[in-house]
Amino acid sequence: MNSTRKKGGELPIPFTTPPPSCYPDHIKILARLALLVVLILAMPAPVARAWPFNSKVTRENYEKIHNGMTKAQVEEILGKPNEMKTETEIQGLGEFESWIYWHGGTMVMIGFSKGCVSDKSWTEG
Repeated sequence: MNSTRKKGGELPIPFTTPPPSCYPDHIKILARLALLVVLILAMPAPVARAWPFNSKVTRENYEKIHNGMTKAQVEEILGKPNEMKTETEIQGLGEFESWIYWHGGTMVMIGFSKGCVSDKSWTEG
């Protein structure tokens, strides 16, 4: 190392690579973004199909559901429900089953009586 003094009497500081904690924030952000892209591209197909952006729970599909439809018809339109609840003997009407779908801030409930759609609701918020 050359120890010649500068005009002010200071010794030159040798160049060293700063530790990773000293890298600028934009480099850290780019590295994280690159990692995210790699993880998404490496995602297996079944997981990708379940990705929240591909949800069948849309207002358009909800409007296709009508009284008298079977569970199979509803499942074809909206997919498998997130929750299923069964109530027996509600006000003497027999068994009532509810299928509940969640997507973002939206909840869709489809009610079945005797295996067919008898009620539906769309709730946002």
